[in-house]
Amino acid sequence: MSAPSAHDVCVIGGGVTGAGIARDLALRGLSVLLLEKGDWGGGTTGSSSWMIHGGPRYLEFDWNTTRLSTQDAGYIVSIARNMVYRVVFIIPVLPHDKNNIERMETAMEVYDRFQPLKHAHPHVRLTAEEARQIEPGLAADLIGAVTMEEWGVDPHRLVFANVQDAIAHGARALNHTRVTGLLRDGGKVIGVRYRGPDGAMSEARANVVVNAAGPWVPEISRMAGATVQLRPAKGIHIVYPHRISNFSISAESIDGRDLLMVSHAGFTLLGTTDDDFYGDLDSVDVLEDEVDYLLQAFERVFPSIRAYRPARTTTGVRPTLFKWRRYEDELSRKYEVIDHSADGAGGFVTIAGGKLSMYRLMAEETSDVVCQKLGHQAPCVTATRPLPGNESDVELPSELGRRTGITTLAAMKLQSRHGSNAGALLQDARSGRMVCRCEPITEAELAYAARHEQVGTLADAFRRVGLAAGPCAGGACVLRAAAVIGNELGWSASQRFDAAREFLRGAWLGRAPVLGHMGWAQEELAIGAHRGLCN
Repeated sequence: MSAPSAHDVCVIGGGVTGAGIARDLALRGLSVLLLEKGDWGGGTTGSSSWMIHGGPRYLEFDWNTTRLSTQDAGYIVSIARNMVYRVVFIIPVLPHDKNNIERMETAMEVYDRFQPLKHAHPHVRLTAEEARQIEPGLAADLIGAVTMEEWGVDPHRLVFANVQDAIAHGARALNHTRVTGLLRDGGKVIGVRYRGPDGAMSEARANVVVNAAGPWVPEISRMAGATVQLRPAKGIHIVYPHRISNFSISAESIDGRDLLMVSHAGFTLLGTTDDDFYGDLDSVDVLEDEVDYLLQAFERVFPSIRAYRPARTTTGVRPTLFKWRRYEDELSRKYEVIDHSADGAGGFVTIAGGKLSMYRLMAEETSDVVCQKLGHQAPCVTATRPLPGNESDVELPSELGRRTGITTLAAMKLQSRHGSNAGALLQDARSGRMVCRCEPITEAELAYAARHEQVGTLADAFRRVGLAAGPCAGGACVLRAAAVIGNELGWSASQRFDAAREFLRGAWLGRAPVLGHMGWAQEELAIGAHRGLCN
């Protein structure tokens, strides 16, 4: 075991909240260690709907969360301009819906009061004819519709931008590093014990340990002898590798829950379920009846939905605060910062609950508690300080493409991940060489991710640069990507083939629930081809 390192604060959990806390504390001048058992944003954060939204449905039972969420969304939109984009929803009203068109418009009029906080536009009421004109796929028996505007974001890049900025201000950040225990000195937590990606055990001393492990919060709390009770909620999405509608659309499920089909720049997310989860957080499967539940709901408002072929499914577990008797869909997205000194675990702080769109506020309040415990006086600056890549304006994508020899689309994708730093990534001979054409990623960016962005596996590259996120699902690019990353990390030929095989095996879990007859045939063909190449 290596000699212990010493820090002011150790943060456990590399989702968006943990990364936000590490960034906040590092910007306040504290020494920070951030530990994540998987990859940055690989848990609850990455399995979200890819939106920073206020949550109009919470207006019925949690008005303050909507206000805080929209307010913090406005800050995030300002500091992460390169990552965010507008997502416009059509909310259709059909016969026998629980809300008629008048009630829906009233709800949107209330939500409009919060929209200026996140720099969004107010709603518009549409007749049935107007709605079908701009979205021809809507059901024929449509009565009317209203619009709603939210913000889209790549949550993986949002997490890593926070990690980047924390590192730039002195933090240590280690992914694929699992905390196995906490160090104690009587009634005080004084550090952590962890296992790195190479299997080696290490210890780190810290004056304060922050538990920001999302749905794993109870597990980490038990290591400190404390109890934090959550009500974990499982959610799944169906992923289509292209847009299947002009606008995002909301739908009502058979049991009355609100569901969303979110049209992002080059793909569509359809979700999400919201069910109490009692299983293994490290092994969450998607069931075929969950897929059918979503398709049934959207078939009612968008009848052609089953004609489109999904690429995969995603699943995650929300770290919802515990509440007895509430229906899952009505659980609050409130959060709580807990100082465990009263539990006999001084120096141990937990942040539980919340949602992506107010991660920055959650990080600020957690950091305030930490600084108070340390007697450290420094203001929070994360509401106004730009994330990396937003320090200056970006050039036009067409100009960047012309100057570097890549397509305008590839330039746009690159800028959405790196902002004003995009051009600096394309300074070698591989600038114009694409790893995959269906999800335009250059070899130069992939090599940069392996060198500078803690990409150690192909799954890490999926989160960092969108590798295999397009229609081919890796079939046309995974071996080439393994060669590019392997060249940077010193992989042998057999290690490159093993990495490709491991990635395809992992991706299979998300693909199996949505594969039809032709999908299974194509999958067998692709797997057979890869096995032949690997042999």
